Amino acid sequence: MIRIGILFPASASILLCVIMPVCDRIDSSMNRGLEEEKSYTRHAMKYHRQHPEKRRGDEVLETWSTADYVAQAVASKRISGDWARFSDQLQFLRSEIRRNTSGRPFCVVQTSDSIVEVDYLLNVPTSCTQQSTEALDTARIKSGDMEFSGQSNYWIYVLRPSGK
Repeated sequence: MIRIGILFPASASILLCVIMPVCDRIDSSMNRGLEEEKSYTRHAMKYHRQHPEKRRGDEVLETWSTADYVAQAVASKRISGDWARFSDQLQFLRSEIRRNTSGRPFCVVQTSDSIVEVDYLLNVPTSCTQQSTEALDTARIKSGDMEFSGQSNYWIYVLRPSGK
């Protein structure tokens, strides 16, 4: 019995050594696939902006494009400090980008290193505060990207004007 106990950990180690490179390749392949998908989506948004009449009705691209326009406008204003407001309260924004395609405003939160927008799909909260984005994992989102929350109620857009 002692012998079997000693052999099993060695067998498990050998098995792990054989499996790990396979797992690394699968992980690498999945990451590459996700990056290609994001690249395709960025290309689609660029095309959408150049030819909006041909991509009309694509709510995701329209929302992403609008969120990007809002963030770029906020960044260009260089408003100092950390703050949060609904996009329809930002008078410097063009009227056509103050709300998403469904007529709801974005919650725009500016911090020292980023502009984060939350596009609520359901139940827009009564207030937009800095705490609105505190629980969100925005560090993993590349600047200029919009990601689905993983829940059914909001999209998250992040812009890091300093390029971080």
